[in-house]
Amino acid sequence: MKKIFIVALLIGVFLNPFIALAEFAPASDRNLILTDGTAEVIGANDSVRISISVVTQGRDLKMVNSANMNITDKVLLAVKLLNIERLAIKTIDFRVTPQKDYKAKPPKITGYEVHNGIAVILENFEPDQLSIHASTIIAKALENGANNIHSIKFYIKNRTLLENKALAHATEQAVLRAETLAKAAGVKLKQIVSLSSYPVRKRPMPNMLRSAGIQAKTEAIAPPMEPGESRIQAQVSLAYEIE
Repeated sequence: MKKIFIVALLIGVFLNPFIALAEFAPASDRNLILTDGTAEVIGANDSVRISISVVTQGRDLKMVNSANMNITDKVLLAVKLLNIERLAIKTIDFRVTPQKDYKAKPPKITGYEVHNGIAVILENFEPDQLSIHASTIIAKALENGANNIHSIKFYIKNRTLLENKALAHATEQAVLRAETLAKAAGVKLKQIVSLSSYPVRKRPMPNMLRSAGIQAKTEAIAPPMEPGESRIQAQVSLAYEIE
């Protein structure tokens, strides 16, 4: 009797996993319809980041650096005195580069270039107001000694609402496709067994001006700014069990 009992127990142990697998079949063993959906939402840019720099050159490093500091302080003060609400300024780059005569053996240092870069940031503005502020900041910076505008990047500060909207539209599209496929195939949809999203981060449009585009040699007047729009995309994939 003990041998029979042990054999029966062992059979039960080996069979239990197969019984469990039969009750809970993985998604790959089910009859499924797989679909996806994509959506794009467009929103007006409400923020801008302007990269400005002061570049000075000369033979004596101390004099070049001192001149750079004086001009940079003048630019910062001029921008701050605009008294624009929620304006933020921070240093983003500072470097000193020796200028060398490579024809000499060994190469000889002939002077220095001091580069001081700052970023001016405005966020959560109406497009028209943002355009005016950006143009005014650039004009003031150039008028007071800044000699390079490296980039002007417009963007949306809070993308969450638009991303959620894009995800909702993409999901609706995926469900509609599944319903269309099921109707055409003569089957019924039971339940969603898998749903995943893939936010698509598109590279920003070249909504910027490079240093070659604006270089101050005389009294500068900034061009009008157009904040433009940003496009936010989302992709959704789902699997429907069918019968």
